[in-house]
Amino acid sequence: MMHIDRELLNPVIPRTIRFTSVLFEWLQEVSEREKMSFNQVVLQCCKNCMVEDRRDTETGPTEKPSDDNG
Repeated sequence: MMHIDRELLNPVIPRTIRFTSVLFEWLQEVSEREKMSFNQVVLQCCKNCMVEDRRDTETGPTEKPSDDNG
Protein backbone atom coordinates (compact mmCIF):
# COMPACT_ATOMS: atom_id res chain seq x y z
CA MET A 1 0.00 0.00 0.00
CA MET A 2 1.25 3.47 -0.86
CA HIS A 3 2.12 5.94 1.87
CA ILE A 4 0.01 9.10 1.60
CA ASP A 5 2.04 12.24 2.15
CA ARG A 6 0.02 14.84 4.09
CA GLU A 7 1.82 17.54 2.11
CA LEU A 8 -0.10 16.37 -0.98
CA LEU A 9 -3.59 16.66 0.47
CA ASN A 10 -5.97 19.35 -0.76
CA PRO A 11 -4.30 20.35 -4.03
CA VAL A 12 -5.57 23.68 -5.32
CA ILE A 13 -3.84 24.34 -8.65
CA PRO A 14 -5.78 22.90 -11.60
CA ARG A 15 -3.81 21.67 -14.61
CA THR A 16 -4.71 19.65 -17.68
CA ILE A 17 -2.26 16.95 -18.73
CA ARG A 18 -2.32 14.17 -21.31
CA PHE A 19 -1.42 10.54 -20.62
CA THR A 20 -0.58 7.70 -22.93
CA SER A 21 -3.20 4.95 -22.76
CA VAL A 22 -0.74 2.55 -21.08
CA LEU A 23 0.21 5.04 -18.37
CA PHE A 24 -3.41 6.06 -17.82
CA GLU A 25 -4.50 2.44 -17.41
CA TRP A 26 -1.66 1.73 -14.97
CA LEU A 27 -2.48 4.81 -12.88
CA GLN A 28 -6.15 3.86 -12.90
CA GLU A 29 -5.34 0.33 -11.70
CA VAL A 30 -3.14 1.67 -8.90
CA SER A 31 -5.86 4.12 -7.93
CA GLU A 32 -8.46 1.37 -7.65
CA ARG A 33 -6.15 -1.10 -5.92
CA GLU A 34 -4.96 1.43 -3.33
CA LYS A 35 -8.41 3.01 -2.92
CA MET A 36 -6.98 6.44 -3.71
CA SER A 37 -8.17 9.08 -6.13
CA PHE A 38 -6.52 9.14 -9.51
CA ASN A 39 -5.24 12.64 -8.76
CA GLN A 40 -3.71 11.51 -5.47
CA VAL A 41 -1.84 8.70 -7.21
CA VAL A 42 -0.44 11.12 -9.79
CA LEU A 43 0.63 13.55 -7.06
CA GLN A 44 2.29 10.76 -5.09
CA CYS A 45 4.18 9.58 -8.17
CA CYS A 46 5.41 13.12 -8.79
CA LYS A 47 6.48 13.45 -5.17
CA ASN A 48 8.38 10.15 -5.36
CA CYS A 49 10.22 11.39 -8.46
CA MET A 50 11.16 14.60 -6.65
CA VAL A 51 12.60 12.60 -3.77
CA GLU A 52 14.59 10.40 -6.17
CA ASP A 53 15.85 13.46 -8.04
CA ARG A 54 17.02 15.07 -4.79
CA ARG A 55 18.71 11.84 -3.78
CA ASP A 56 20.52 11.69 -7.15
CA THR A 57 21.53 15.35 -6.85
CA GLU A 58 22.96 14.82 -3.36
CA THR A 59 24.77 11.53 -4.02
CA GLY A 60 25.18 11.56 -7.79
CA PRO A 61 23.29 9.28 -10.16
CA THR A 62 23.72 5.56 -9.72
CA GLU A 63 26.01 4.18 -12.39
CA LYS A 64 24.48 1.53 -14.59
CA PRO A 65 26.61 -1.50 -15.42
CA SER A 66 28.05 -1.35 -18.90
CA ASP A 67 26.68 -3.69 -21.51
CA ASP A 68 30.08 -4.60 -22.93
CA ASN A 69 29.96 -7.87 -24.84
CA GLY A 70 33.63 -7.92 -25.65
